[in-house]
Amino acid sequence: MKFILISLTIVATALLWLSCKHTKYAADKLPEKQIRWGNGGGFVGKESAHILCDNGQIFSRDIMGKTTETGKTKGKKAKALFKTTEALGLAKMDFNHPGNIYNFLEIQEGDMVSRVVWGDKSYPVEKPVEALFVELNGLLKK
Repeated sequence: MKFILISLTIVATALLWLSCKHTKYAADKLPEKQIRWGNGGGFVGKESAHILCDNGQIFSRDIMGKTTETGKTKGKKAKALFKTTEALGLAKMDFNHPGNIYNFLEIQEGDMVSRVVWGDKSYPVEKPVEALFVELNGLLKK
């Protein structure tokens, strides 16, 4: 009887472990839902972009369009950041005021991409949007 209980416990633990495994994305197979952020402009007009996936993987895209994995954060943190974008209404926000040098946040859901761009000193972005941008950049330094 003890053998059966121990065996069932081991099998149940193994099944739970397998079901909790998270999807790992490749640079050429990113999910449909993403948060992208970065900056650009200046003399050469170069733009750098970073991509956060729902599982916490972070990718960077260079000016040639090459995407590489550059980091990771906890899945809970990534999900919280996605919820923050929803709470701020970034997907519906219409704010496009780049300066010579600009920052941006993009939300992608399937084929829909919403982009918020700021940099013009005459049109400052809302503080919560800027705070989200700073928080996303903080993920890169870890």
